Amino acid sequence: MDWDSSFDIVCVGSGIGGLSAALTGAQSGARVVVLEKFVQLGGVSALSSGQLWLGPNHLAEEAGMTDSMAAANAYLGHLNQGFAVPALRDVYFEHSRQALRYFTDVIGLEMQVVRGLPDYYYPLVDGSAAQGRYVEIKPFAADRLGDLAHDVLASPYGDGYSYTTSNEWIDMQDGGAFIGDRLAQHLAAGERCAGAGLAAAQVVAAVERGVALHASSEVVRLVVEDGEVRGVIMRDALGDHAIQARLGVVLATGGYDWRADLVRAFDALPQAGSMAPPSITGDHFALAAAAGALPLPARAPSQTPIFLGYAVPGENIYGQASTRMWLPGAPHSIVVNRKGQRFADDSFYPDLATRVARFDGQEGGLANWPAWIIFDQDMLDKYGLLPAWPGQPLPDGMAISAPTLEALAGKTGIALPGLCATVESFNDFCADGVDHDFGRGKMPWPRIMTGDPRLPHPNMAPIARAPFHAVPLMRVTMGVPTAGLPIDMDGQVIDPHGKPICGLYAAGNAAAWLDWGGGYNSGIANMRGMLYGHRAALAMTRQQGEEE
Repeated sequence: MDWDSSFDIVCVGSGIGGLSAALTGAQSGARVVVLEKFVQLGGVSALSSGQLWLGPNHLAEEAGMTDSMAAANAYLGHLNQGFAVPALRDVYFEHSRQALRYFTDVIGLEMQVVRGLPDYYYPLVDGSAAQGRYVEIKPFAADRLGDLAHDVLASPYGDGYSYTTSNEWIDMQDGGAFIGDRLAQHLAAGERCAGAGLAAAQVVAAVERGVALHASSEVVRLVVEDGEVRGVIMRDALGDHAIQARLGVVLATGGYDWRADLVRAFDALPQAGSMAPPSITGDHFALAAAAGALPLPARAPSQTPIFLGYAVPGENIYGQASTRMWLPGAPHSIVVNRKGQRFADDSFYPDLATRVARFDGQEGGLANWPAWIIFDQDMLDKYGLLPAWPGQPLPDGMAISAPTLEALAGKTGIALPGLCATVESFNDFCADGVDHDFGRGKMPWPRIMTGDPRLPHPNMAPIARAPFHAVPLMRVTMGVPTAGLPIDMDGQVIDPHGKPICGLYAAGNAAAWLDWGGGYNSGIANMRGMLYGHRAALAMTRQQGEEE
């Protein structure tokens, strides 16, 4: 091959997986290039909450929070239901701690523990913790990006996604400053938070270490010689370029949100929207096929964190019709199926997301789908429904509205007797704050994240004030897939015969979730990206040292 340029490590994708590999490699003395298909750097992780979830860690310990590896393993064991590969599960807990310390102490990322945020299933599941397992980036000054300020992703879905921290959301629940005031402060100070802040911090650290960063640079093929991955063919506005990777290639391209055939095949979704950039098209599968790797579903689709959301007519994001993720649980709202019945704890999205996928042949297939958010004018005035902030009208066509529940049922096709009985029953539950059907608001996580702390029962308030509204739900993916490339504990891709493919690694959501298995908790996807990007680069540079 006549190479146009040569590097030690080529990272395909600029999310947390690709950037973590790039930073680790460059810190170890390797020449590294990051090639990003999209027009901006940062990947899906830049649009996320930016949380990392892991077991015992030094930031929590420094804050006086106690934890144990045994407890974290017990919690994971309940969630994964046997889908995790034990050796890889152990790597996740043992080495995530080391990876986090590497990026704080060696790379210099300014991270902080999220105080007061419990595991999803705390305290119901053994090993769950009240706090200490989530960490996030501190607010990051965007002017440190210099000329790259417009080249690093921040959320196009509104300032609230990229300019507030998890700690500030939690603090508000305890009587701290209103989140809107915090948002205004960060905007005025030019600070990025959450995933956008983490991406910006990693990009700045990469520039400082001489990493070459190229957006609008699509990798279209791996160069494979004698069974080894030797480099890539990259395509940009000037044409195709052959780039050598002396130590290896890291595939960190995210999931496959915008490949409807893959979403249907692996995630069992005939139709879904996405909030991921349109560049997330499962490129790692096509690329790795040339080296003999095949996609591997690591769990059942029902255990994949596929969110619920809704369409926003007239809103286009990245040139695509917009769908928005929705976290349920706001007072004055419930979720019902076509019979007008609640069917889950509709303050807790993992429960809803699992139960809308329930298939029952006796009930004609998907018993709880389609489904609708039902709410009254109080919910809209007090809490809003993005992109509408509290007190603002919803975009035209987003909701079906009516002066009575009877009229709403007629417009939506929801069974009237079920809808009226369900609303009456829910309103009765709100009187004493106890949901006798599904335990809405019984766990701390939904109370904190979607409840109103000013109410005696944060997730419970009646649906009583006309007009009444219904928004049809959609399934919405966020880059976290059911299938990925099988890897070993160093992130090296494994072929169908169980052998590592020389020179090929995968990180983040391009890598199959063999270490985690089923179930979910916020922050896992980002932590996996950091962990396996880090370990892949360490493995490559260690190999170079041994050869020298």
